[in-house]
Amino acid sequence: MCICYGRNQSNKFKKHFRRRSLKKNMAVNTFTAKWDKCCRKRALFLNPLVRGDLSSLTWLEGPLNYKNALPSEKELVHVYYSALNFRDVMTAIGKVNADVITRDRREQECVQGFEFSGRDSRYEEAAAEESGPGASEDDGIGCDCLHEETARGQFKRGESILIHSGTGGIGQAAIRLALNHGCTVFTTVGSQEKREFIRKAYPEIKDSHIGNSRDISFEHMVHKGTNGKGVDMVVNSLAEDKLLASVRCLAKGGRFIEIGKFDLALNSYINLQLLQRSASFHGVMLDQLFTERPCTKKKIMDLLEEGIENGAIKPLNKTIFKVDEVEQAFRYMASGKHTGKVLVQVRTPEEELIATPTPQKFSCMPRYLCDPAKTYIICGGLGGFGLELADWLVLRGAKNLILTSRKGITTGYQTLRIRIWRSYGTIVKISTADICTEDGCEELLKEASEMGPVDSIFNLAVVLADAAFENQTPETFQTSFAPKANATRYLDDLTRTMCPDLRHFVVFSSVSCGRGNAGQTNYGMANSVMERLCEKRREDGYPALAIEWGAVGEVGLVAEMQEEHIEMEIGGTLQQRISNCLQVLDTLLAQKEAAIVSSMVVAEKRGGDAAADNIVDSVINILGLTDKKAFSLHTTLPELGMDSMTGVEIKQTLEREYEIFLTPKDMRTMTLARLKEMHEKQSGANQVEDKDTENRFGFEMLFTTIGDVAESNLPYMRLKSKVEETSSAPKVLIFPGIEGVASYYESLSSHLDAHVICLQYASVAKEETVADMAKAVIPVIEELVTKDDPINIIAYSYGTVVALEAVSILQSRGYRCSVMCIEGSPKLMKGMLDPLYMESTEVLETALLCRLLSFYLPLEAVSTHQESIFKCNSWDERVELGIEIVKQNINVDQNYQREVANRIYRRVQALKTYTPTYDPLESDIKLYKAKHQVTDNIEEDYCLSQLFKKPVEFEVFEGNHATVLDNEELANTITKNIK
Repeated sequence: MCICYGRNQSNKFKKHFRRRSLKKNMAVNTFTAKWDKCCRKRALFLNPLVRGDLSSLTWLEGPLNYKNALPSEKELVHVYYSALNFRDVMTAIGKVNADVITRDRREQECVQGFEFSGRDSRYEEAAAEESGPGASEDDGIGCDCLHEETARGQFKRGESILIHSGTGGIGQAAIRLALNHGCTVFTTVGSQEKREFIRKAYPEIKDSHIGNSRDISFEHMVHKGTNGKGVDMVVNSLAEDKLLASVRCLAKGGRFIEIGKFDLALNSYINLQLLQRSASFHGVMLDQLFTERPCTKKKIMDLLEEGIENGAIKPLNKTIFKVDEVEQAFRYMASGKHTGKVLVQVRTPEEELIATPTPQKFSCMPRYLCDPAKTYIICGGLGGFGLELADWLVLRGAKNLILTSRKGITTGYQTLRIRIWRSYGTIVKISTADICTEDGCEELLKEASEMGPVDSIFNLAVVLADAAFENQTPETFQTSFAPKANATRYLDDLTRTMCPDLRHFVVFSSVSCGRGNAGQTNYGMANSVMERLCEKRREDGYPALAIEWGAVGEVGLVAEMQEEHIEMEIGGTLQQRISNCLQVLDTLLAQKEAAIVSSMVVAEKRGGDAAADNIVDSVINILGLTDKKAFSLHTTLPELGMDSMTGVEIKQTLEREYEIFLTPKDMRTMTLARLKEMHEKQSGANQVEDKDTENRFGFEMLFTTIGDVAESNLPYMRLKSKVEETSSAPKVLIFPGIEGVASYYESLSSHLDAHVICLQYASVAKEETVADMAKAVIPVIEELVTKDDPINIIAYSYGTVVALEAVSILQSRGYRCSVMCIEGSPKLMKGMLDPLYMESTEVLETALLCRLLSFYLPLEAVSTHQESIFKCNSWDERVELGIEIVKQNINVDQNYQREVANRIYRRVQALKTYTPTYDPLESDIKLYKAKHQVTDNIEEDYCLSQLFKKPVEFEVFEGNHATVLDNEELANTITKNIK
């Protein structure tokens, strides 16, 4: 850990903050006047970083941070409240694409939200006539409903109207307008609570006119309530089959007002019989109203003011979330539990009607933003990466762009991209100045300065001349140096005087420099020179940044040289997507500390054994559930509250994060337990080439045998080893795992140069606590050893818990012990079983019994009985059911089955409440760990240092918790340490 303090801090100050910084457990801590914080800006917008993942919703730095003059038709507003719409939820979860909202790519990154209330530059209320949070929703939904009424639907007195989602903001506003015009209202809601709300809030609506929005039963309600005629107008926000059912509810000459986005975006089919009834279909998009003619806007605003005055438009009930609770706000709205509007409070409003907004900055993720008045230079800008970087700059606001290339435009694709940028109003100039010379660099900077002050320079130019080191020549080095080292040196010298406003000086380096790559000595050295130049610029107070990129697989040099589109490992790294490179650029350009940074994907992926638990956590987080103990993992997703909105997000998360693909039918019957099982099987299938890296959990890792009937009741067994029984050799005692039998340790024993005795827990079969188990094996140990020689103890897995308790007793009686723990400690054992301890008793017992059944039956057969085992009322009942299941397939000793099940169950329960109480042990201690660990949330020494006075020495061996015993290197290491 590194802790850096400012020079002027007192010793007392340092000491105080040293303690606090150590508690932060951060790799690097920097303190000057205050701890460094995230970016804080006045203008920001909300966007999910991962499409379809609401947990990735993040406030991002907005483009208004550049203080450029706004066009005369624009007005700057300080937002106080922002309202959510279902459009926002659907774009965030990926159900509606951004291009449905706008075709302009420059606007597609910011499509969340369009309703707000705030103050304009005159410090007056900017969104509605009233102040406070009501302004946001009344203005937005009032405009929406008036847009329906005036431009599309034309409410008429005495007509009937079907309004879907009646408790929502638009639903309530439409109901009020319809009732104000004397219409007969039919509406739908999604729950009994919402039905009661409609009854109380709008007593004019008959109870028989309130239907269910979750299915198509409202169709029957409408036809029954209108004597088969249908309604004159439908205000629809439902999708798919419910949309078609709503169409069938229209009367002859009726008007269908579609305010949803989903089916419009999909271009869903509607029966042309709609036209045979002289019916009309209207799509109402309030967000499109912003581009309407001024006369249309004025007409709607006049009607809005009139509606507020005559009471047709009134404040709605609302649910308010804070600015840092946007994920909860989106999930709350997606769940369909809200009535009225969902608001996000951005700042606290002043009490005065006309007041100056309090200056306020908000935490957000920094974004690289371009100044439209300045110029941006990309050396090598017509290459694969260069074109993508240029496009990124244009989308971030660049209006003056100059690209260098030795050959100029040579492909139609380059021409197309330049034509697109120019259509956005960007001036793009192609320079063929030779940047490998000082005169060429000077010519380039003069060309750029004529377009505007140079703000940023990016050097992506590269020429490869790869060869084995013995085949490299001065010419190959010069070829690589020219566009990189030489060009960067010239640009460095010239920009110090010619570009006084330069904000960024960026060179693209490579992992060939940072990590090395055979055959690219010259290329790596050229990059290294650029990096040293960047460091020197930083020292002199000038901007500079060198980025070591790993291989980029879609565009650029690697993509051009790649014959087949397959994932390749290059220099220990995998290819990264260009979209990821551009995304990380925001972070790299925002930081000011390092002159050299890197971005790569390390080839070796470490599979965490917590992945199956993470899949469950991901799903319950989407469903908004907080307490795992409040429900069973065997409950289906719809029973846990999954609806169409959350279903889409769950489906996308499973496909994106876990590569699990489910049909709609599968989703309706899926349980969390089944999801976890599917992910475990998939993880095993993906790693079939290396059995040691299988991701297995809980009881499957904890015990892999149940022993033999005849041998299991013996207090100990002598195992074959490298030494003869009659020869003189050290003696080793093995404490087995939770199964308590010796047969599993024959492979390890066969490689040891010692007499090996494995204790069996037959004498502790009925003991209820770990301490009692340890006391029960002491007489057996004293029968086998003397106090004259040290006792060599090998303890594996669960056996380490019993062994350390036994060592504490032996130590108090004068015995000397040397302990070797294999994949075990009290902390590790509890960590392995904690996920099951956190579940209900029924789940734990079902998991244990299914594991025992798996020794007799295939996993597929066991899974068919899992539900019936879970429904049993007690452990004893589950055991008897398990015996009956096995008895139907094979002939086994039923009493032994029952005894094994009860033994292991008692040991599992004993560990649940166990905490070591003995004093630190004086014995020597060595820990042998498996490379593929069962949990990452534990210290390197498995917390054994807390139980011993002497330091814990540990080594890591290939394998996992179950297979490491077969590792011959482990046996050899144990033999060396036997005393």
